[in-house]
Amino acid sequence: MNNNLTKLTALGILWTGISHFSTQLFHFIVIVILARLLTPEDFGIVGLAAIFLGLIGAINELGLSAAIVQRKEIDEIHLSSSFWASVIAGITLFLVVVLASPFVADFFQEDIVQPILIVSAIGLIIGSFTVVHQALLKKSLDFKKLTIAEVGAAVVSGLVSVFLAIIGYGVWSLVFGGLASSFILVVILWKIVAWRPSLRFDFAHFKELFGFGSHVMGSRILNYIDSNIDYLVVGKLLGTSALGYYSFAYHLITFPLHKISMMVTRVTFPAFSTIQDDNETLRSGYLKVVQYISVITFPMLAGMIVVAPDFVVVVYGAKWAPMILPLQILCLAGALKSVGTTVGSVLLSKGRADIQFKWNIFTAIVLPIAVILGANYGIAGVASAITVMTVLLFPFIQMITNKLIDLSMFSYFKAIYPAIVGSITLILFVVAYQRMILTVYSLSGIGMLISSVAIGIIVYILLMRIVFNDIFKELKLLMHKIRG
Repeated sequence: MNNNLTKLTALGILWTGISHFSTQLFHFIVIVILARLLTPEDFGIVGLAAIFLGLIGAINELGLSAAIVQRKEIDEIHLSSSFWASVIAGITLFLVVVLASPFVADFFQEDIVQPILIVSAIGLIIGSFTVVHQALLKKSLDFKKLTIAEVGAAVVSGLVSVFLAIIGYGVWSLVFGGLASSFILVVILWKIVAWRPSLRFDFAHFKELFGFGSHVMGSRILNYIDSNIDYLVVGKLLGTSALGYYSFAYHLITFPLHKISMMVTRVTFPAFSTIQDDNETLRSGYLKVVQYISVITFPMLAGMIVVAPDFVVVVYGAKWAPMILPLQILCLAGALKSVGTTVGSVLLSKGRADIQFKWNIFTAIVLPIAVILGANYGIAGVASAITVMTVLLFPFIQMITNKLIDLSMFSYFKAIYPAIVGSITLILFVVAYQRMILTVYSLSGIGMLISSVAIGIIVYILLMRIVFNDIFKELKLLMHKIRG
């Protein structure tokens, strides 16, 4: 990538990183507090509603945000048409949720799911007012403003949820916290983005964007089904408490997955779109992105495998202990998914959302079968099914993507090799330390957790610094470009 685009991309990643780190750190603190105020069943009930709402939410923006970012030339009529289409979709989908809510509640045999769905669905209407504003910021790589909006929304959401939980609102504290986030995001984005919609809607202009956006929307719907079929199966077959445990485990492994790798791919899609016709530059940039993601996410998830027992009990409390084994199993799936999310940036930037759509159709067929079989062995069985299918399917979509940019699998694995070696070494050293220390001292859970994390970080950094120092030099150069 040329120097200017590299700097803009790096700045985008930096500000997106600040956004995700700040929001997730605050979110993590909020969740720790709520985990001690609420029950696994409370989180499970909201999880049941979220399964259906998330599916509807994947439809809500109609893929128009991605279409605006990907399209080289965009005019005012495109933007206004997209805005009004999103608002109409939000209102329509809200009504769909209202009508469907009694059937969803009956399916899960939880009456409280119906009012939770109806109230939460108000967020679909509120969120439709931000689709174009967010797309414009992404297209211009102005992630600083997007960061301000997202951090502000996260803080308000967390404060509302904790306050309501303290005064006894129970499961509703989670619902109203989510609505507060949606509302504040609209307020801030409309304050910091100058664009305003006109009272014009042109179907031809909408159709131009929806031609690309429909594939994106279809892919997101199918990807959502792929990503949440485990929630559906656990909620239906194993109950709300089991879903509460499982959802907590899954959210922990998706911290590095969605909040670091998605942070990067959110920026690389618009960046890659500007060089979509230059395979050599795109290939080089893609490999660097994959490498940087892997050296961050792989050791985090590797470390979680060995510290999970102490981490869960110390941070969330003993009542959350049933999530430990599923959490450990899901870490391998999380590692592969963290680098796998970059596939979407390449496919979309090359205008091949159709490939992603077809792939998601395939996985939406095979994944539910594995998850249902796994459910016979509880939430650990579901976690195992997700992990096994991730390992089996990962090479195929990667090879399809590589072919588009003339990239060999050898070059791809060469990029993630340092992270693999470093993560395995981290696990070996921490396990050896834990076994050795237990024969000499009787550490408390928090003592073992802190010391294990410290040992893991030191070992990993030393190994990467000594054996793979070139990566550190590249990151240092990238930071220099950001500053300079």
